[in-house]
Amino acid sequence: MDKGFTLIELIVSMLIIAILSTILFMGRGASEKRLYLQIAAFTLSQDLREAQEIAMGAGEISCGATKTFVAGVHFDQTLPIGSYLLFADCNGNKKWQSSDVSIRQVSLNKDVQVCSVSPVQSGLDVMFAPPEPLVYFNGSQVESEAVITLCLKSQPSTQTQVKVNLSGRITIE
Repeated sequence: MDKGFTLIELIVSMLIIAILSTILFMGRGASEKRLYLQIAAFTLSQDLREAQEIAMGAGEISCGATKTFVAGVHFDQTLPIGSYLLFADCNGNKKWQSSDVSIRQVSLNKDVQVCSVSPVQSGLDVMFAPPEPLVYFNGSQVESEAVITLCLKSQPSTQTQVKVNLSGRITIE
């Protein structure tokens, strides 16, 4: 008897490999998008922590003739979808204004957007001021927590939240 594989056996084994490969790669796109969402949440939390570090004296921002340690992150519908602004508060009002210094505008992955912010739906400023740092939401300390919800553009129901409380704790859920 000859040892080897028949044509039928080769075709069946190739068909099984093709089916398994298709199943494996079908879920790849959805997994990649969820990964982009997680990366965006980590990027946002890092930028919030950078603003905290500036407020704790690790970074001094020049505001023309003066210098400030007050920094924050600004979320607004006027910014491009999927972006936010890291800035220094030059006038001391604990809110973003055009007279403040923009440190940088951060654009998230093209598949991720900022779906909502709370406590205010139209915009949010999360500010950190020395010495502890003190945390302000839209210029006040009335709210106990701010929630930034990131979601996928193609699947708005796939979300992750970044929360900041008054003590400066930043969590991703």
